[in-house]
Formats: sequence, structure tokens, C-alpha cells
Amino acid sequence: MLASLHESILVTLPTVFLTLPLALIVYAYVNTYWGPDGLFHYTRVVSTRLGSIQLYSWLLSYFLYIVYTVDYVDYMVLKLPNSVANALTIILPILFSTLVVIELSYLTLFILSVAQIILALPIPQLGWIESIATVGPAPHYLFTNILSSSLLIVCITLIPYANGYTSLSKYVLYAFVSSSVLMIIGGFFKASFILSQLTSLGYVGLIIAEYTALYNLLHHGLGIRRIRLMIPALVILLDAVSLINYNEFYNITIVPSVAALYLTLLISFSVSWIYLSRSGFFNKRRGVMKFTYLMLSIVSSLIMVYGIYTVLAQSSGVALYEVIAALVIPIALGLMLPLRAHN
Repeated sequence: MLASLHESILVTLPTVFLTLPLALIVYAYVNTYWGPDGLFHYTRVVSTRLGSIQLYSWLLSYFLYIVYTVDYVDYMVLKLPNSVANALTIILPILFSTLVVIELSYLTLFILSVAQIILALPIPQLGWIESIATVGPAPHYLFTNILSSSLLIVCITLIPYANGYTSLSKYVLYAFVSSSVLMIIGGFFKASFILSQLTSLGYVGLIIAEYTALYNLLHHGLGIRRIRLMIPALVILLDAVSLINYNEFYNITIVPSVAALYLTLLISFSVSWIYLSRSGFFNKRRGVMKFTYLMLSIVSSLIMVYGIYTVLAQSSGVALYEVIAALVIPIALGLMLPLRAHN
């Protein structure tokens, strides 16, 4: 999926450079704890209220992402006839919900990952054509387009919710490097139409990964047992509502999702140095390593602050009110209704 974006190296290299601090912090995080409550755990250890703000903004961002990406795949990537797309808009959420609830999502993600790696190899027989992407978009594009340049950020920051083993934390860096290489290579090769259609499987995989993270956090992390029915029902309901006007629905939901994404990641990475200090991560990594992670925390936080600024600056009318609400509501809820993890 990253390879098929076919973006200029003027976009992909800065994206990799800007995402590297986040990847290194995520590696450090899962090296100390890798449980179902993901980024909420790390922020909650530092501050219950900050953790709650992070949680509410994360839920808002990723829940909306799950919903509107179904429309994005059906109507904008595959460009299916309306009758087929309308049917898939209902069928896919039901399928995704079933896979997550019966906990077959990891197997599905593994199969989709293998397929995506194979399809991403720039082999002519697979439908790749030499074509250098030379036109780079405006710099703000790096921060505001959640489905392309910031896709790498979304993927990397989902890892803490996988509920894995801390001994396998090094694979976070392997995943980052391989994803970055594929994205850069994609700037020199263009996928055929059929191959582009097949890469939509990557978006399907990302939806399932988001859904799994949401399920792990609420069901296993917070112990909300009713979530088995609540989340699937809400996802299916909102996707059904999107059929009224899928384009308008997409535009309405993506803006608050992006704003909430930057807020939740700002909190997650701004407290990283404090959490890592308390967790003992620096016990055998003193000196330069400790200073390095302080810088990584500052750089990551500044990136997210700039992301929030660009979303605010480029929004107007209803979209601006949506952005403000996406920032204010999680903060208000976090201050008034602080939550604690179940485990």
C-alpha cells in the first residue's frame, strides 16, 4: 500500500525522517510494556488525566477512521459502481466486526501483510512500471493527509496495541525500515491499474488493524465487556448513514479524525521521556541515550503541534468548528471523567 502511493522522494524522505523519532519512541515503549491498552498505558502512568485525554482523543480519531475508510476504499480507491459500493459499505463492516470479535483478525492481518509485501515488490511481471514521481506537493501535505504521507505514522503508532512480547520489540524498527524502503521505492515505480486495485487490500488491513486495536483497548485493556456488541453496532450504523452521501460523510468525518490524531499523539510522545525514565528504560542506557530520547520526545511533540496548527489554519466554516470540537471535547472529558486501565 505504501509503495503504491507513488509519491515524490521530496515527500517520502522527509516523511521517513519525521516519522523516525516516533518509531524510536514506540520501540522504547513496547520494550518496557506491550499490552492491550497501548499508548494509554504510557500516558496514564505519567498522569491519569493526561492519559484520559489521550484515550478519548484516540478513540475519536480511530473510530472515525474505521468508519470513513470503508467509504474511501469502496468509492474512491476501487471506484466501484454505486450499487456494489453501497452493498460493500454494509458488508465490509459486518465482516471486519466478525473477524475482530472472534479474534481471527491477527491471522487475517498476517495473510494480508504477506500479500502486500509480495505485491509491493517492483517486479515488472506484477504490473510495476518505471516512473519517477517528480512533482512534490506543498510541505503542509506531510501533516494533513492522513491517507498518504501520514499513513506511516498511523501504522507505527498502532503497534503498541498489538498486545505482544517486550522481547520482540526490535521488530518495531524492522517494520519501520521495511515500510520506509517500500514507500521510497514506490516513488520510482508506478503500479498498473489492476495492481492499484489490489493494493486496496492494504487499506482493508489497516481498517482491521485499527479495529483490533480499538477492541484490544476497550475489551482487554479497559475491561468493557459490552464492547463486543457496542462497537460493531456503531460502526455498521454510521457506515449505513454514510450511504446518504458518502462524499460529504467522508469530508465531515476525516477533519475531526485528523485533529484528534495529532492531539492524542502529542500527548503520547510529549510524556515519553518521563515515562521511560520511570520505567527503568534508561537504567542501562545512560548518558547519550537519555539525552537522545529527550530530543526525540521534543521533536515528536513539535511535529504534532505543527500538525494541529496546520489543521486549524486550513479549516474554515463547519470544518473549523469540527476541529475545535475534536480538540476541546477529549480534553474536557479527560479532565472531568478520568479513566484507569482494567489490568
